[in-house]
Amino acid sequence: MIPTLIAGSLAVVAATAGMGKTGSHPDPAAPPAPTRFELASARRAALHGPGAREAVSGATTTTTVKVAPTTTTTAPPPPPPTTTTTEPPPEPEPAAGDIVCPVDGPVSFVDSFGAPRSGHRHQGVDMMAARGVPTVAPVSGTVEHNESTSGGLAWYLHGDNGDTYFGAHLSGFAATGWVEAGTVIGYVGSTGNASGGSPHLHFEYHPGGGGAVDPYNLVSAAC
Repeated sequence: MIPTLIAGSLAVVAATAGMGKTGSHPDPAAPPAPTRFELASARRAALHGPGAREAVSGATTTTTVKVAPTTTTTAPPPPPPTTTTTEPPPEPEPAAGDIVCPVDGPVSFVDSFGAPRSGHRHQGVDMMAARGVPTVAPVSGTVEHNESTSGGLAWYLHGDNGDTYFGAHLSGFAATGWVEAGTVIGYVGSTGNASGGSPHLHFEYHPGGGGAVDPYNLVSAAC
């Protein structure tokens, strides 16, 4: 497009110069021929003028942008859950003061500790039950069997916890020596000074092997 503009400008200048000649005398009314300076100005205008800038600005610029490839990392799947089998914890041993009910069967009793008896006060609780019902060790320990006119057939249990337990008026003996809590060590009866009366277990509690203490709360919690 720029060469076309230059050629057109030169043609106009040439035509204008030719029109000024009629024979050998110039037309007084015709415009003067362009000078070299005017021709050079016209050429510069053709090369650098608004038309040339419009031609340049109208060109389409294409820009190519390179895009780096995207890398996607996929995490491995989580491992399957692990199944853990937990065994139930062992049953705890009876805490200090806790005991197994010394009568292994239907039983009833009241708090008769300290009640008057012939020549003394009651030193335990009478646990009423049917004759022959098993009596068991309230705690683990060592069992000794005894027989007397007052208590009849009886057992002493020297507990591993340091306490001593006494059961009287039995109808018969069972295990002796060291036993676990709940081991049968005798049977309910009415021997000794309870002869002819209702069968029951006379039960005493001696903390630390000392004097008798009311066992009512102890057996109430256990039976």
